Amino acid sequence: MKQLSLDNPFYEFSKISGKINLNRYKNKITTFYVAEGSIEIELQSEKINLKSGEGLLVSWKCIIKSIFVEPESLSFHVISNKKKENLTEITDLGDTVKEEKVNLYKRLANHKKVLKPWGFELWIVCLKDYHVLKKIYMKKGFKCSLQFHEKKYETNFLLSGKAKILKNFHVDKNSTDLEAKEIINDVDLIKDYSKDVDAPYYFTNIPGEVHRVFSLEDYTAYEVSTPELDDVIRIQDDSGRKSGKIISEHKK
Repeated sequence: MKQLSLDNPFYEFSKISGKINLNRYKNKITTFYVAEGSIEIELQSEKINLKSGEGLLVSWKCIIKSIFVEPESLSFHVISNKKKENLTEITDLGDTVKEEKVNLYKRLANHKKVLKPWGFELWIVCLKDYHVLKKIYMKKGFKCSLQFHEKKYETNFLLSGKAKILKNFHVDKNSTDLEAKEIINDVDLIKDYSKDVDAPYYFTNIPGEVHRVFSLEDYTAYEVSTPELDDVIRIQDDSGRKSGKIISEHKK
C-alpha cells in the first residue's frame, strides 16, 4: 500500500498491493480502479474480477470480504468517509448532468472521453459529495492552463512520461483571474516554482495554489479530486479558454 494523496478530510488515494486490511473500507465509499493487470474483489454476494481499464464503486452498505491483487498489477483505491445517506453518481451530459443513486456497488466501464486542446481526459467516476477519478493524457510539448481552484482539492499520480510541474505559489482562493494575473506579474513562476519530474511521481494541489503541467514527453496521469469540477480559475491558457467548464469540450 502506498498513499499518494496528502492527508486531508476528503479522500485517500493509494496504490494497493499485497495483503490489505479490510477494516479500512468499513462505513466508507470506495472506488477501485485497475490501470494494469487485474484484481479480484469478493463482496457479500459475488466475486468481481477487474481488468485493466475497469473499476468498481462500492458503497458503505456493501461488505468487502477479500481483495486479491495480482502481483504485477497497478491498481488504486480512493476512499471517502460517509457524509450522507444516499450515494449519488454524476454523469456528464455536456451542458447538463444526470444523477443516479448507487445502492451497494457498481462496475465502472465505458468512461466518458473529454477532448482537450492538449490531449484528453477519461472520466472514470464522479461522486456527488465525495470524490472524482479521471485519467489524463497530455501530448508532448503541450501544457494545461495556468490555474487555481477556489474549493477543489486534487492529487495527481504521474504514471508515465516526463513533465515540468509548476506549483507551490499561492494566491487568495477567492481571487479573480485578473487579480491573480496581476499578483504573478512580478514573479518568475518557471524559475522559482517549477521542477522537472519523471514518472512515477505524485503531487497534491490545494485551493488557492497556482499550478500548471508542461508535458516534456507524452504524459499519462490519474487525478483524484473533490467534486467541484467547474471550479477552474484560468489565469492563462494557450487556447484562450475562460474559467469554468468548457461546454463544447463535453459535447464532443
